[in-house]
Amino acid sequence: MNAPHRPGVPGPVEPIARRVLVVSADIGGGHDATGRALEERIHAIWPGSRVGWVDTLEVMGPGVGRGFRRTYVTNVAMTPWLYEFFWASLWRHRWFATAAKWFTGAWAGHRLAPVVEEFDPDLIVSTYPLGSAGLAWLRRRRGLGVPIGAWVSDFAPHPFWVYPDLDLNVVVHRAAVPVAAAAAPGAPLGVCAPPVLDMFRPGDRADAARRCDLDPDRAAVVVACGSYGFGAVEEAIQALVGIGDAVQVVAVCGRNEPLAARLAALDAPPGRLLVRGWVDDMPTLLQAARLLVTNAGGATALEALATGTPIVMYRPIAAHGAANAALMAAAGLAETAHTPQTLVAGVRTRLGQPARPVEAPSEAWLPDLGLPAVAQARQSTGTDPGAGPPGRTSAAGRRGSWPLRAQDAFFLHVQTPHEAQQIGTVLELDPRPDGRQLTRAELTALLARRLPAITTLRRRLVDRGRWRRPGWVVERSVDPEAHVEEVRVPAGGDGSAEVDRFWSEPLPLDRPPWRILLVGDLPEGRTRVAIKLHHSLGDGLSAIAVLQRLLDSDEPATRAGRPAPAGAGRTPAPVRLGTGDDRSGRARTREAARLLGRTVRGLARLATQGPTPRTPLNRPLDSPRRRLVTASLPAADVLRAARGCRAHSSELMLALAAGALGAAHPAPTPDRLRVMFAVSRDPRRRAPTQGNWTGAVTLDLPVGRIPPQERITAVRRALRAALSSGEAEAAGLVMRAMGALPTPVHAALARRVYTSRRLNVVVSYMPALFHPRLLSDAPIRSATPVVALAQGVHLGVGVLRNERAFEVGVLLNEGLADTGDAVVTAMGAGLAELLAEIDGERAERGPGDGTRGDGATADARVEPAGVGLDRADLSGGRSERLVPGAVPPGVPRCA
Repeated sequence: MNAPHRPGVPGPVEPIARRVLVVSADIGGGHDATGRALEERIHAIWPGSRVGWVDTLEVMGPGVGRGFRRTYVTNVAMTPWLYEFFWASLWRHRWFATAAKWFTGAWAGHRLAPVVEEFDPDLIVSTYPLGSAGLAWLRRRRGLGVPIGAWVSDFAPHPFWVYPDLDLNVVVHRAAVPVAAAAAPGAPLGVCAPPVLDMFRPGDRADAARRCDLDPDRAAVVVACGSYGFGAVEEAIQALVGIGDAVQVVAVCGRNEPLAARLAALDAPPGRLLVRGWVDDMPTLLQAARLLVTNAGGATALEALATGTPIVMYRPIAAHGAANAALMAAAGLAETAHTPQTLVAGVRTRLGQPARPVEAPSEAWLPDLGLPAVAQARQSTGTDPGAGPPGRTSAAGRRGSWPLRAQDAFFLHVQTPHEAQQIGTVLELDPRPDGRQLTRAELTALLARRLPAITTLRRRLVDRGRWRRPGWVVERSVDPEAHVEEVRVPAGGDGSAEVDRFWSEPLPLDRPPWRILLVGDLPEGRTRVAIKLHHSLGDGLSAIAVLQRLLDSDEPATRAGRPAPAGAGRTPAPVRLGTGDDRSGRARTREAARLLGRTVRGLARLATQGPTPRTPLNRPLDSPRRRLVTASLPAADVLRAARGCRAHSSELMLALAAGALGAAHPAPTPDRLRVMFAVSRDPRRRAPTQGNWTGAVTLDLPVGRIPPQERITAVRRALRAALSSGEAEAAGLVMRAMGALPTPVHAALARRVYTSRRLNVVVSYMPALFHPRLLSDAPIRSATPVVALAQGVHLGVGVLRNERAFEVGVLLNEGLADTGDAVVTAMGAGLAELLAEIDGERAERGPGDGTRGDGATADARVEPAGVGLDRADLSGGRSERLVPGAVPPGVPRCA
């Protein structure tokens, strides 16, 4: 017999907002009910967390959910002997249980993998057996490294519920522990309070009866047999109605409308029987009840336990229902009845006794439904015995590691000794209110508290063999001191040399590929923090999302006396993942045809693009040394100029970059330069913290000497043509196709296409409004993005907007150092020239010509080319206004 497993974990994790995936299924109501209870508790202990839901049966394939539900209903209602035979065989023949769990686990695991990869959770909770089977398979076969817990919503676990591969299998009573241990020897087990919503608690019975339109002078007996209304419900109702006027029977029929109709047609004395369908306010109804009669022992029974309502199990349904009834009776939590006579006798006896609530206490070490225990289960103060030695050649990595997506492996393949693929941000911090600067010790202490909840920063690359893409393993613990470097600037220095050195050094790949540089003793008491990640970990949006999880809110301190983690002041809506398209078949066909046509056009565009313009910016430079030049353009000026030109801010910044590149370009200046511009292909993306999810388009920017507004018009036309051309979809298809090839071929193709033969310059506009917050109590003055370069591409421009300014970061090879200064100077001069031109035109037009007081024309009140991202995820709830409909439906958007 297994004793309850007590995870040996370090102290409690700081209540940082988490990304939690709930794996459930719509088959009956119990699995989702348990998931809702866990979601409620997640938001209570980790405010601001993002919760994603996935229906296991729906992602297992078209029609699978419908087929499983129909099979389950048929077996329980019509062939209970067959259901009992299957259930008993799981216990009688361990080989059968093992084979069945392996088959369903591999099936569900394969289909859950893309959902897990897309949502990027740092904690997974499962409330459905097949979901748990799939997660256990992913743990064994792909090294799924985030904490996983399974909550058993049946009182008596069966073999499909419990898995040794998961971090914790949580049951609802001590009596269930030996049953779970027999179902899966060696599985870690724990006991928690019934996983129900907090509303299910004891209350005033008379008041609850009045709120439910019941007679408070009668004893309410609730008959509820799950959402399907299985079993001998009518037989129980007829027996209970015959007890007399002292009893008021409430029949809860769930979604079984035929049952409700038959019960409503019964010739019951007035007031003795109330027939309800689906009941939304079940907590109040159970508070009003003197007794619950049920037959399955699932979620409804757990809700009654939490409410303190006595339970009678009448003619339990086959298999799990009978097992639940037997175990609850043995634990003293329910009585059983198998005939109408014994049911009536038991109800009379119970109603004749004083009301006494039942209790199902949890283990003292599993408060909050066991969620904190699961969240900390994979922390370790030492070396993970299963992870093997550090490095990309660990054997454990070959046995169980998560393969990199083709898009992520691409940036691992294109790295060269002179072109490190790393992205990130440079933060400028003001001194704290007491004048103190941020120190390395304080930063590492903050990381030690936050890293257990940030899976991205615990991923390490491992080799999976010559012909397979590398994989990720998630380290149980990461030493922040090995990733944080501190330098102090001598008097008169500005810290730029230290930051340049930081971006010149490649990241080591024998540990999680990220580093932080802290530059102190800057003028005015400022501190600079540079954060870089390997591009295989994520794109610019992922890097910003990771950064946000290290920051604190600038709102008033929490009751613990420290600033709240970013996002703690709001509760994001849950995200439904892996769901099918709700549109009609014809609409889906039309959309698929449009996507196919757009992709074909994009492939044609890729195939017919001519060579890139020849420019000294792409001359051979064999030095890995980098220089970072930054600039800050006032947000009010940029937005005023964008409105005056009827352009989106991304189009304006792209045009300013084009003009600046032309002004800074060594003579002779070409008429155009080809840039790669990142776009988001899916507007439903929810700011993942890991992975490269953006696509890219290439467009030729006019860099010659032309009027500013003419340049903006040309850039806007070129960008929108690129967005609607299908190039982003085609590039994504090509990227995935390359990833299907053997790794050596994939690497060779990646290194061939990602060079100056296809682009001259990289430009990235981050669509999120970055709201400056606090880093360890130090206010953030600015955040400047840093992009990665490519082979032969020695200059990249990144733009990130905050509330005060558009921050520009120009990263370039040291051989082009003078060009960087010229670029940022020319961008500022170009903005000033554009504003002067706009103001001059406005003065010529005079008042009363359709111009608002802020300088925007009446039909350009908002900006016209949206971006495909949920901005609230990255901006702390603030959003940027965009013109609806400026970009055709389905067209990728600027990212």
